[in-house]
Amino acid sequence: MAITLNGKTYAFAGFNNNQQSVFSERSGGVPSSFGFLTDKVNTGTGKADSHVKWNLSIPVVATVDSDCACAGDLLRTYYVRIEVSLPSGSTAAERADLYARLSDLVANQQFEDSITLFLQPSS
Repeated sequence: MAITLNGKTYAFAGFNNNQQSVFSERSGGVPSSFGFLTDKVNTGTGKADSHVKWNLSIPVVATVDSDCACAGDLLRTYYVRIEVSLPSGSTAAERADLYARLSDLVANQQFEDSITLFLQPSS
């Protein structure tokens, strides 16, 4: 199974030592350009909460040689971490509502502007 994010395909690569699902995006062709997406679901037992964690890394590499870097050199890496705590006893309907709100948050213009324009939401 693969996950596509903004036209980039992250192919399932197996599980790491932390029992996280690992997906890799390798279209850049050089190891320094490989992006990774990981996920771990810990299902709580009894009164313990469940937790879902996603991590996304997006490296940016030089595409041509310049005075500052050679093609393939890592310039910077973006990191995204999402952690959701799901209370013990939560219902499927409550979790669906949580997911819908999270989807709406990410689709919201203020959320986009906070990332792309560094604008703090104020109203």
